[in-house]
Amino acid sequence: MTAYLIVNYSVADPDLYKTYQKGAGPALKIGSECKVLVLDPKSEVVEGEGAGHQTVVLEFESKERAKELYESGEYQEVLPHRLNATTNHFAVLVDGFVMPS
Repeated sequence: MTAYLIVNYSVADPDLYKTYQKGAGPALKIGSECKVLVLDPKSEVVEGEGAGHQTVVLEFESKERAKELYESGEYQEVLPHRLNATTNHFAVLVDGFVMPS
């Protein structure tokens, strides 16, 4: 079942964030095993508190594959760059669903 990684944050250190971006794409295999569905640097909060200004939604073939890539040594090596470059960050991994006919 398709799964989605939804990440939200505010970029506080653009230079460090660029370092993250350079490594994150290859580590998450964007284009071959991961698809970027949303990359919105001006997300608008309509409910709740504490959300950042940038939202990214990534699509994976399954939650298991998303976890494998997220937990891989290659991604874990670049992840601290995002965490240190951003504030108000959160990430959730969710399953997609099939619409009943």
